[in-house]
Amino acid sequence: MIALTAKAESDLDSIFEHHQLKAGSKTAFAMVQGILSSLEILEHFPGAGRPSPVPDVRELVLAHIPFIAPYRLLDGRVQVLRFLHQRSERPEHW
Repeated sequence: MIALTAKAESDLDSIFEHHQLKAGSKTAFAMVQGILSSLEILEHFPGAGRPSPVPDVRELVLAHIPFIAPYRLLDGRVQVLRFLHQRSERPEHW
Protein backbone atom coordinates (compact mmCIF):
# COMPACT_ATOMS: atom_id res chain seq x y z
CA MET A 1 0.00 0.00 0.00
CA ILE A 2 1.16 3.53 -0.76
CA ALA A 3 0.19 6.44 1.47
CA LEU A 4 0.84 10.15 0.95
CA THR A 5 1.65 12.53 3.76
CA ALA A 6 -0.26 15.80 4.00
CA LYS A 7 2.82 17.58 2.60
CA ALA A 8 2.90 15.21 -0.39
CA GLU A 9 -0.79 15.87 -1.06
CA SER A 10 -0.16 19.61 -0.80
CA ASP A 11 2.74 19.27 -3.25
CA LEU A 12 0.43 17.53 -5.74
CA ASP A 13 -2.11 20.34 -5.38
CA SER A 14 0.63 22.92 -6.04
CA ILE A 15 1.92 20.99 -9.06
CA PHE A 16 -1.61 20.80 -10.46
CA GLU A 17 -2.25 24.52 -9.93
CA HIS A 18 1.07 25.49 -11.50
CA HIS A 19 0.53 23.36 -14.60
CA GLN A 20 -3.12 24.39 -14.87
CA LEU A 21 -2.08 28.05 -15.09
CA LYS A 22 0.71 27.30 -17.57
CA ALA A 23 -0.91 24.70 -19.82
CA GLY A 24 -4.52 24.12 -18.82
CA SER A 25 -6.48 21.62 -16.76
CA LYS A 26 -6.01 18.67 -19.12
CA THR A 27 -2.22 18.95 -19.00
CA ALA A 28 -2.23 19.51 -15.24
CA PHE A 29 -4.38 16.44 -14.69
CA ALA A 30 -2.08 14.37 -16.93
CA MET A 31 0.95 15.56 -14.95
CA VAL A 32 -0.56 14.53 -11.61
CA GLN A 33 -1.74 11.20 -13.06
CA GLY A 34 1.77 10.58 -14.38
CA ILE A 35 3.26 11.26 -10.98
CA LEU A 36 0.82 8.92 -9.24
CA SER A 37 1.30 6.20 -11.88
CA SER A 38 5.06 6.37 -11.36
CA LEU A 39 4.57 5.33 -7.74
CA GLU A 40 3.03 1.97 -8.68
CA ILE A 41 6.47 0.32 -8.92
CA LEU A 42 6.89 0.85 -5.18
CA GLU A 43 3.99 -1.48 -4.41
CA HIS A 44 5.98 -4.41 -5.80
CA PHE A 45 9.54 -3.11 -5.38
CA PRO A 46 9.71 -0.78 -2.36
CA GLY A 47 13.49 -0.63 -2.62
CA ALA A 48 13.37 0.71 -6.19
CA GLY A 49 14.31 4.25 -5.19
CA ARG A 50 17.85 5.48 -4.70
CA PRO A 51 19.23 6.02 -1.20
CA SER A 52 18.63 9.49 0.20
CA PRO A 53 21.05 11.52 2.32
CA VAL A 54 18.30 11.40 4.97
CA PRO A 55 18.45 8.19 7.04
CA ASP A 56 15.71 5.62 6.34
CA VAL A 57 14.47 7.57 3.30
CA ARG A 58 14.73 6.60 -0.36
CA GLU A 59 14.02 8.76 -3.42
CA LEU A 60 12.10 7.60 -6.45
CA VAL A 61 13.14 9.54 -9.55
CA LEU A 62 9.97 9.83 -11.59
CA ALA A 63 10.35 8.79 -15.23
CA HIS A 64 9.76 11.49 -17.84
CA ILE A 65 8.71 13.96 -15.13
CA PRO A 66 11.22 16.30 -13.44
CA PHE A 67 10.23 15.33 -9.90
CA ILE A 68 11.44 13.01 -7.18
CA ALA A 69 9.33 11.35 -4.52
CA PRO A 70 11.16 10.81 -1.23
CA TYR A 71 9.58 7.96 0.70
CA ARG A 72 10.09 5.59 3.59
CA LEU A 73 8.77 2.24 4.66
CA LEU A 74 6.53 2.58 7.69
CA ASP A 75 4.58 -0.30 9.23
CA GLY A 76 4.86 -2.38 6.06
CA ARG A 77 3.67 0.33 3.68
CA VAL A 78 5.31 2.95 1.51
CA GLN A 79 4.83 6.47 2.83
CA VAL A 80 5.54 9.17 0.23
CA LEU A 81 6.83 12.21 2.08
CA ARG A 82 6.92 14.86 -0.66
CA PHE A 83 6.98 15.52 -4.39
CA LEU A 84 9.92 17.79 -5.19
CA HIS A 85 11.20 19.22 -8.45
CA GLN A 86 14.59 17.70 -9.22
CA ARG A 87 16.20 21.14 -9.35
CA SER A 88 14.80 22.37 -6.05
CA GLU A 89 16.79 22.40 -2.84
CA ARG A 90 16.01 19.61 -0.43
CA PRO A 91 14.24 20.80 2.70
CA GLU A 92 15.82 19.97 6.05
CA HIS A 93 12.65 18.21 7.15
CA TRP A 94 10.37 16.23 4.90
